[in-house]
Amino acid sequence: MGSIDWKSKPKLSKLVLTGDTGAVKARQRVEQTIALTAAQVLLDAGFSLGVHDGEELTIHHSKSIEKIKAALFTTDEDCLYVYRKGNPKDTRPDGWVHLIYGNDGWDVISDYSSVDLLDKYLGDGTAVQKLIDKLADDYDPTLLFA
Repeated sequence: MGSIDWKSKPKLSKLVLTGDTGAVKARQRVEQTIALTAAQVLLDAGFSLGVHDGEELTIHHSKSIEKIKAALFTTDEDCLYVYRKGNPKDTRPDGWVHLIYGNDGWDVISDYSSVDLLDKYLGDGTAVQKLIDKLADDYDPTLLFA
């Protein structure tokens, strides 16, 4: 229930860092780690996912972390759509996770539909929230000016 088994072989996805400075790449690393961890936790829980990039729905009802990753991080913000089992032709999500890039990194999850559907995977005490807390605790704003 929203936890990550760190002892089993993890499903890793290579990050794509496009920033032109070390500070930007560090922020992107944090953003992508959190966003992809949240996506993988939701996929592992049996949901399928979609991505709306602020302009259009680029993918829906996907179970592939690589396809989700390819759709994410192309604009300044994304909305990760969460689908329960259902009609894959129906693009209306059952839940959503709003991702905003370019701030501190650890705050990439700007908001999510706070329903019983997602709280147990993204809320307090979950692996995703523990990861966010760890990255926020390690955050050093002076690195932005290094």
